[in-house]
Amino acid sequence: MWGRFMYREIGAPERLVWLNSFSNPGCGITRAPFGGAIPLEIHNEVTLGDEGGKTLMTLRAHPHGASAEEEEVFRGMFASLNQGWGGTMDQLEEYLGGL
Repeated sequence: MWGRFMYREIGAPERLVWLNSFSNPGCGITRAPFGGAIPLEIHNEVTLGDEGGKTLMTLRAHPHGASAEEEEVFRGMFASLNQGWGGTMDQLEEYLGGL
């Protein structure tokens, strides 16, 4: 399985914007390998800010160039996306706690 990240904006240290998709080995955009009308590209935006001396990270994601069907499928994926991103953020928190 291959992934493609196309960075659109890097505003260090507070903003990162990118499009991500599944891809082939040559970096061409492909459909998700597990089927369905999953959008070909997802637009992601991460912002970092200070909140009471701690870092607040906000992630926003939405389909990019998607059909109505793909948008509907994306909305139906929120629980899975929250679980996946939640696990990733848990791992990051654990790693940063060890520094």
